[in-house]
Amino acid sequence: MAIRTFRMISSLQAVQGSTGIMVSSARISGVGEALRQGQLSVRQLAEQFLKRIADAEGQIHAWAAVDASGALQEAQRLDEEAQRGHWRGPLHGIPIGIKDIIDVFDLPTGCGSQRWANSYARQDAPIVRQLRQAGAVILGKTVTTPYAYLDPPPTCNPWQTERTPGGSSSGSAAAVAAGMVPLALGSQTGGSVIRPAAYCGIWALKPTFGQLSTRGILPLAPSLDHVGLMAGHLEDLQILWSALRPAPMGIPPLLESPGRLLLTLPEYLQDPRLEPVMHRAFKQWQQQLEQAGWQWLETPLPIPLVEIRRHHAVILAVEAAAFHHGRWQRHPDDYPPKITQLIRDGLNHSAWSYHEARQHLRQARREIDAWLLRAGGWLALPATPGTPPPRDTTGDPAFQSPWSYLGLPVVTFPIAWTSDGLPLAVQLIGPRWQEEALLSLAQQLSQTVPCPPRRLPV
Repeated sequence: MAIRTFRMISSLQAVQGSTGIMVSSARISGVGEALRQGQLSVRQLAEQFLKRIADAEGQIHAWAAVDASGALQEAQRLDEEAQRGHWRGPLHGIPIGIKDIIDVFDLPTGCGSQRWANSYARQDAPIVRQLRQAGAVILGKTVTTPYAYLDPPPTCNPWQTERTPGGSSSGSAAAVAAGMVPLALGSQTGGSVIRPAAYCGIWALKPTFGQLSTRGILPLAPSLDHVGLMAGHLEDLQILWSALRPAPMGIPPLLESPGRLLLTLPEYLQDPRLEPVMHRAFKQWQQQLEQAGWQWLETPLPIPLVEIRRHHAVILAVEAAAFHHGRWQRHPDDYPPKITQLIRDGLNHSAWSYHEARQHLRQARREIDAWLLRAGGWLALPATPGTPPPRDTTGDPAFQSPWSYLGLPVVTFPIAWTSDGLPLAVQLIGPRWQEEALLSLAQQLSQTVPCPPRRLPV
């Protein structure tokens, strides 16, 4: 699939402020300071990222649409606001990419579909509206797998282009990893934020189920759908979350603070899918944290993972079929093999199996909350079984889907690199509604055992 460009300007030249900031890899706080000091304009910042897209997109295929003209017009408005002394906050002028199942006014919401490729959104999704209000500059729409399921996309992994970036938020993860944009939105029903972020070596947050609005976003399974956030750096992820998080709901925290106890699951460490390279990296990370004073407790999950995955599959299939089956019957040519099979599976499930799965979902979410409170720790696990596989797949979601099912917040970040330059990542899972504490824990761990940085790919 070739990049679709809308109002793309004909020539883009890189502009570097007197601070010497290379914005494709700089942190938002540093870029924001350069903007406030007048050392860089919002328009110059947007031009730098658009130039990076023009240079790298032919190799990565991360974008479904790039709205260069619209982004530069918005950048000019934000520059004018700044000249009047009005700053919207830390996202003022910061570019962002939006997964192409999320409505952005006057851009297509293609959803990886050929027939929807020219289906223009009539309004912004609420989460996009929040971003605009915070001052973010939307550069365009990032590639999604068809209908946000498992059929592979055209996007390549920036670290090795013959490998998958993961899915379904493929373009968002690849664009951030390749320095085309500092921030991106994705979505997750099984593992569609955490897996591509892990495969691309970036930071990501899947918040608690229901924390962020999914209105204006193509559903896959509404009982499981989450909005996800991606960034190249932890502090950028924290800034993005701060701009989007809902007002406090008065819910008391399950745990006062992360503490220094980490839980891990034998079900993951003994899983036959876990590759030796990932097992070694995770064990080394554990040992380094132990030497720094962290405690580990290996304990089984109170709910069998096989049950979680089975009921997750039923809910996913039935709810996807409920949304898609009419259109699939009219336009089967627009549905590739994996989403077609998912719809067929959903139509074949009985009403009782769906009812049973929904009952299990409600009970499991209550049970996991109580278990985390009793355990007094936070889960730390391999984010994926191993390195990104070839591009004919998006990878196995089995390591991420339990946390979508249970609706718990998850953060992923890289901990090591393979000898051939591929990232290996962990995921931290915390109590419901505790995103700030989870990000704080991730900060502590990543500072205790830093992952060596790598040069931007491609």
